Amino acid sequence: MSRALRLLGEHWYPPLFGVMVAAVWLLARTSAFMQPGGESALLADLCLTAPALYVLCYGRRQPLRATLIRALAIACAGVWLASWLIPAAEQRLLPQLAPLRWAGLAVVILFEIRLVVAATRIAFSGKATPRQVMEASDAPEWVARLMLLEARFWRGLWRVLRGRGKGRQ
Repeated sequence: MSRALRLLGEHWYPPLFGVMVAAVWLLARTSAFMQPGGESALLADLCLTAPALYVLCYGRRQPLRATLIRALAIACAGVWLASWLIPAAEQRLLPQLAPLRWAGLAVVILFEIRLVVAATRIAFSGKATPRQVMEASDAPEWVARLMLLEARFWRGLWRVLRGRGKGRQ
């Protein structure tokens, strides 16, 4: 029980975000709340409050760049979630925010591609440690270990395939 409470104390954002999305969904279904200003309140919750809470929860444990990129991704996901949660007839601001969401996602994708390429290069170098992969990708240690394991698998498979190819010639 104490381990679960400790984990919840360290990672309180995911359950809080789930409760937040459920509350937004319920509020979006009430006609009284969807009066003028209701959509902007829901968007503020999903696009401003949710990323801010993420930064509060994980900001000191992660590099600043990683935290801000993930907060931007959460804000973009907030626009997407709002487009599903707020009935189409009530959407007034969302159509104007769609281009911002795509621009934000493009930035997030570019950063993620850069991180994956850097981490993959290190992982396939043959002498990488989980710490090096973690630093290059801002990934947790267990992800870095999985990347190294996968790199070993692909290097081994490549050696086997190359060995068979030489035997046929």
